[in-house]
Amino acid sequence: DVYSPVSGEVMEVNKGLDDSPELVNQDPHGKGWFIRLKIKDETELEKLMTASEYEEFIEGIEE
Repeated sequence: DVYSPVSGEVMEVNKGLDDSPELVNQDPHGKGWFIRLKIKDETELEKLMTASEYEEFIEGIEE
């Protein structure tokens, strides 16, 4: 099962993580990706936080 904040179809799974799971932390925006998702409804993206909004949210939790 894949839990995602947007609906869609899994198009590809990164099999390289089977042998090198550390890539998720070392290179999350490069070789550490989990899946490639074909987004069903792009308007769902508008409901997501920006990177700066998420950082602010996390800081609020840590306090």
